[in-house]
Amino acid sequence: MIIRKFREGDTKPAALIVMNTFRKFNKTECFQRSAVQRYLNRYDPQKNTQQELLKSFKSTPIFFVATEHGKIIGMIRGRPDRIINLFVDSKQHKRGIGRLLVERFEEEAGKQGSKQIRLRSSLYATGFYQRMGYKKTTGIRKFHGLKVNPMRKIFLKTI
Repeated sequence: MIIRKFREGDTKPAALIVMNTFRKFNKTECFQRSAVQRYLNRYDPQKNTQQELLKSFKSTPIFFVATEHGKIIGMIRGRPDRIINLFVDSKQHKRGIGRLLVERFEEEAGKQGSKQIRLRSSLYATGFYQRMGYKKTTGIRKFHGLKVNPMRKIFLKTI
């Protein structure tokens, strides 16, 4: 497995990882059913052009993909102070891919001067992030109709 920077050609496979994984693990984590469909629509290659998806992905300066045998099996993206998306193909869970992606993200965020990273965890992923050292900052919140746990990790020193 290789963790590398996102490339333009990764756009559709990365979008499909988001859609398929979210649909499988997070579709019931909502205050409003329409929120799930809105989220899925944002990443649907049939509803968005390659350029629209790429523009959305490029809005985050940190973006890594995990590949195996040339196929994308996971992705993480965000800004130095915030993880926006972390998704690993459901068939690849429990292999440490998410952990490696988060560690690579934290390393890059630290290089860019971040002293903390915030995120909005799905209910499904909260335990994973806690094992990675993230702490809940509040209880469950509503974010665009979805249930999330705001979390953060503070670095004692720049990574």
